[in-house]
Amino acid sequence: MADQVQGLDAAAFRSALARFPAGVTIVTTRSAAGTLHGFTASSFAALSLDPPLVLVCLDQGADCFPAFIAAEQFVVNIATPAHAKLAMRFATKGEDKFAHGSFESDEGGHPILPDAAAVVRCELEQAVPGGDHVILIGRVHDVRVGSGKPVMWYRGDFLHLGQSVT
Repeated sequence: MADQVQGLDAAAFRSALARFPAGVTIVTTRSAAGTLHGFTASSFAALSLDPPLVLVCLDQGADCFPAFIAAEQFVVNIATPAHAKLAMRFATKGEDKFAHGSFESDEGGHPILPDAAAVVRCELEQAVPGGDHVILIGRVHDVRVGSGKPVMWYRGDFLHLGQSVT
């Protein structure tokens, strides 16, 4: 990444964004050929209650980018502290992301984390370009709420709910 982006100090921008705690999600899909794909995202939010829509942002340079653009469905797994290593693996290019996860398959063959804080299953409604990312808008067709607490990403590390910030 360049040190300056159109007059903006890129390092300062990243540092400012890192001071906003964000939830951690592992987003998954299954291609038409049956191949599993996924990525870690902290840019996830509710977009609409009626109709039920969520959004998640995906880097256009991600290995799984073409698979998600072509996907009809995707799953947002809201990570817990137990998923920290898994989330790091899904954030790393070239990793065999599904090699050591405890994923199960839903009826469509999409990977879900059975012990996630929540699982949000979506149909891809729209993909909207947004700079070096794309905003995937999903129409929610099913949710499952787990018993675990979500984990946050803050200043380059995982932050557990209730944990003091130094």
